[in-house]
Amino acid sequence: MKIEKLNIYGFGKHENVTVDFGQGITVVYGLNEAGKTTIQQFILHILFGFPPKNNALLRYEPKSGGKYGGQVHLEDETYGKCIVERIRGKSAGDVTVYFEDGTKGGEEQLNTLLRQYDRASFESIFSFSLLQLQGFEKMGEEDLSRTLLASGTTGVDSLLQLGNRMEKELGDLFKKSGRIPEMNVKIMELRELEIELKDEQEKVGEYAPSIERIGEIDNLLIELREQEKELIQGSQKLALVRQLLPLHQKKQVLDARMSQLNAITFPADGIRRYEMLIGKLTEAKATKQLLEEELAEILTRLPEQFEFERIAELEILLSKETEWHRWQTAVSFEEDNMSQLTSSKRRLLDRLGVKGFEAENTILEADVSIQKEEQMHKIIRELTEDDQQIGFVNRQLIQVENELADTETQIGGIERIAPTVEELERVKQWPKIRQQLAEAKAYVSLSGRQAEQKSLMIPALLVVLALAFIVFGFIQTEWLIIIAGVIVLGLGILMYPKKQHQTPVSSKLQQMEKIIAAYDGNERQMEELSERIGMYKRKKEELHEVFMILERKYQTLTTELENVYSNRRQIELELAGFLALYGFNEIPSTGIIPELFRMIREVQEVTRELNDAVIRLQTIQQQIVERLAEAEKVIRKSAPQAMIYEMLRREFIQLNEQAETIKSLTAVFERKESALKETTSLANSLLEKVQALFAESAAETEEAFYAAYNSHQEAFRLKGQLEDVDAQLASHGPLELPGMVMDDELRKKVDDNSATLSSISERQNDLINEKAALVNKTERLLSDENYGRKLQLFEMKKSELAELAKKWSERKAITEAISRTMSELKEKKLPEVLEAAEKLFCELTGGNYESLSVTETGHFEVLAKNGMRYPIVELSQATKEQAYIALRFALAASIESTAPFPLMLDDPFVHFDEERLSRMIELLDNLQNKHQFIYFTCHGAMKDKWREATILNVSEIGSERGAMVL
Repeated sequence: MKIEKLNIYGFGKHENVTVDFGQGITVVYGLNEAGKTTIQQFILHILFGFPPKNNALLRYEPKSGGKYGGQVHLEDETYGKCIVERIRGKSAGDVTVYFEDGTKGGEEQLNTLLRQYDRASFESIFSFSLLQLQGFEKMGEEDLSRTLLASGTTGVDSLLQLGNRMEKELGDLFKKSGRIPEMNVKIMELRELEIELKDEQEKVGEYAPSIERIGEIDNLLIELREQEKELIQGSQKLALVRQLLPLHQKKQVLDARMSQLNAITFPADGIRRYEMLIGKLTEAKATKQLLEEELAEILTRLPEQFEFERIAELEILLSKETEWHRWQTAVSFEEDNMSQLTSSKRRLLDRLGVKGFEAENTILEADVSIQKEEQMHKIIRELTEDDQQIGFVNRQLIQVENELADTETQIGGIERIAPTVEELERVKQWPKIRQQLAEAKAYVSLSGRQAEQKSLMIPALLVVLALAFIVFGFIQTEWLIIIAGVIVLGLGILMYPKKQHQTPVSSKLQQMEKIIAAYDGNERQMEELSERIGMYKRKKEELHEVFMILERKYQTLTTELENVYSNRRQIELELAGFLALYGFNEIPSTGIIPELFRMIREVQEVTRELNDAVIRLQTIQQQIVERLAEAEKVIRKSAPQAMIYEMLRREFIQLNEQAETIKSLTAVFERKESALKETTSLANSLLEKVQALFAESAAETEEAFYAAYNSHQEAFRLKGQLEDVDAQLASHGPLELPGMVMDDELRKKVDDNSATLSSISERQNDLINEKAALVNKTERLLSDENYGRKLQLFEMKKSELAELAKKWSERKAITEAISRTMSELKEKKLPEVLEAAEKLFCELTGGNYESLSVTETGHFEVLAKNGMRYPIVELSQATKEQAYIALRFALAASIESTAPFPLMLDDPFVHFDEERLSRMIELLDNLQNKHQFIYFTCHGAMKDKWREATILNVSEIGSERGAMVL
C-alpha cells in the first residue's frame, strides 16, 4: 500500500492544500512549527478517525471553523487505487472510501482496507519518532512479543484485548484482599448471614434446654409439694402438741361434735374430682354451645339444593369455546369469502359481457378442459400464423412493387444517358487509333533523344564550368574569377537555343508528330468513354434481368396470398364454431380469446368455490344454532349469540364458587357436627360423674355437696385431732406434756413452718410463672420462620457465589488459554523477527555487532564481533536506535504480506554520525522497493542525503493558522 496524495480541506494550520508523494522515499522538510507533524497526524486522523474531545491527542480543528478533514489517496495491490475521505461528523468523523471500480464504503470497508489495524497497532510498527527510539532499552521480550503478535497476526489484537478484559473482569469478580469485587462482597454477606444463622441456631438451641427446664420445674414442683405436705404434717404435729394441754377440755366437745358428724359420708378426694369435673363440664358446655351456634350459622348459609351436574355440562361447553370462536371466525371468513367470490363472479361476467341467466348457465356449463384450451390455442396459433403469413406476403408484394417501380425508373434513367451513335463509332475505331498513337510516340522518342543530347551537351558544360568559377571566386574572394564565371554562364545560356533551332526534322518524324498532335492527350477521355459505354450496356442488361425476376416473383406472391386468405377463412369458420359453444356469436380479437377462456374457467372456479362456501357456511351456522340451543338449555335463559360464552363463563364461575362454598361448608359442618357429638357425649359423661359424686355425698346441689365436704373435712379433722389426742393422751397419760418444751417455742416452730410454707408457695408461683414463660417461648420458637428465611437467603447467596465462582473460573480458563496461545505464537514468530533484525542490525553497524538476542530475563543484548556481549542499555544512544530501527524494519518485513503499509519516520536519525547515516540511507534505498518511506525532518542537510527522493517543503504549503486544542 502506498500513499499517493493528500487533499487537506482543513486540518490544523493547513487549509485547501494538496500534497503529492513519490513512489519510494518522500522527505517532508520544514522548519519547526511549519506543519510537518500536522501532516503526519492528518494521515493518522483520516485513516483511523478523529480522536474524541478532551483526549490526550489533538483534534487539529481549524480555528476559522472551516471545513474539517480531507482525503488520503492510496494505491493498494489488492484493492487498487482508493480514496479515503473523512470530514466532520460524529466523534470520529464521517468516513467514505471510494474504490477504483466506482463503489463506495464506510468504516467497515476502511477496516478491511487497513487489514483490521487500529491506530495503536499501526503506530507500534509503521510510525515512530526519536522519542520512541530513546525508550528502547525499557522494552523487553514481553513488550516486543505483544507488539509483534498484535501487529502481525490477524485477530491477536482482539485476543489481547479479550485477555486484558478477562483480567479486568477477574479483578472485578475477586481480589484476595478486596472489598468491592462481587465475590468479596458475597463472601462478606455470607459471613454476616452465617453469624446471624448462628444466632438463630442459638435461639433454636434454646428450645431443648427450655423443654428440659420445664421438666425440671415439674420435678421441683413435685418436690416442693412433698416438702409442703411434710411441713403441713409437721405443723399439724406441733399443733397437736400444743393442743395436748387443752385437749382434755375439748375432748368432750370433740366427742359430742363427732357423734353429730359420724353419719355424714363423702367420697375420697371428692372436692378435687368435683372441681375438675365441673371445669371440664363448663368447658364442654361452652364448646357445645359454640358448636351449636356455628352449625346453625352453617345451615343458614347452605342452600337447600344444588345441581352439580350443571357444572360438568358447563365445563364441557367451555372446553369447546375454541371451536365456537373458530366457527364465528369461519362464518365471518365464509361471508367475506362469499362476498368476494360473488363480486369476483359478477366482475368476471361483466367483463365477459354475459347478461341473463341463460347466458350465465351456458358459461358455467361450458367445457373448459385442457383439451379445449389446447384446441383454442391451436386455432389461434393457426390464425395468427396465417395473419403473419398474409402480412409477410403483403410486405413482400409491396417490396416487389417498389422494386419494380425503382427498376423501371432506373431503366428510364439509364436510357437518358445512353451514348450517341458518333460516340459508339469513336469507341469502335479507338483500338486501331490507340495502336498508331503508340507507334508514333515510340518513333519520335527514339529518333529525337540522340540529337537532343548532342545539342545540349556544350551549353551544359559551359554552365557547370561557370558555376565552378563563381563558387571558387566566392571562396577565394577573387572578383575576377567570379566575373569570368558569370561571362561563361551567359555564353552557355546563349548557345542553348541556337543549338536547338539547328536540330533537323525528318518527314516521317513530322508525320508521326502529326498523329501525336491529333490524338495525344485523348487517351484518358477515350478510355472513360469506352468504360462508360461498357457500363451502360452492362447496367441495361442487369436491369432488364432484374425486372423479369421481379415480375415472376410478384406473380408467385399473388398466388400465395390468395391461398393464405382461403386457409384463413376456413380457420375463422372453425374459430366461430368454437366460440359459439361459449355463447359468443362474434369473433373477438385473437389476443383476448385466451383471456376470455381463462375468465370463463375462472368464473366456473369462482362459482364452485362460492357453492362450496355456501355449503360450509350453512353447516357452520347449523352447528352454531345447535351449540346456542345447548348453551341456553344449560344456563336456562336466552342469550345473544355474541355473549353466549361470556354468560357461560359467568355462570360456570358462579356455580363453581357456590360448589366450592358448599363443599367447604359441608366439610366444616361435618367436622363441627362430629365435634358436637363428641362434646355432648363428654358433657353427659361428666354430668353422670358429677351426679355420682352427689349421690356418694348424699347431696343434691352443689351447695349441699360443699356443705357435706365441709362437714366431712371437719369430721376428718376432728377425728384426727381426737385420735391424736387420744393417742397422745394414751401414750403420755392424762395431760402429760413433753419435757422441756414451752408453748412459746412450739408457737415459734409453727411460725417458722408457716414462713417456710409461704416461701415454698412463692417458689411454686415463681416456678409456675417460669414454666408458663418457657412454654410460651417454646411455642414461639416452633412458629418462628426467621431462621428458615435466613437459611434460604444464605443458600441463595451461596448459589450466587457459586455462579460468580463459575464466571471467575471461566474467565480464568480463558486467560490461561490466551496466555498459552500467546506463548505458542511468540515461540513461532519471535525467532523469525529476531533473525531478520540481527541481519539488519549487523548491516547498520557495519559488522561491529553480529547478534541481537533476548536473555533469559527477557531483556535484549548484543554480541560484538570481538565476542563480548553487552546489554542494550550499555550501548550508545545511536547504537540503541539502530537496534530499535532494525527491529521495526524486521517486524514490518515479517508482516508485509498481511500489512503492506508505508513507514512514517519522524527525524529518528539525528544522533547518527555520517557513517551511520550513510548506512541507514543505503538501507532505506534498498528497502524502498518493498516499502514506501515518508521521512519528516526539520534539518536541511537531511533532504540533500537522498538523490532520487521526493522532497516536500512544508514551509511553502502551510498557512498561519494553528491547531486548536479542544
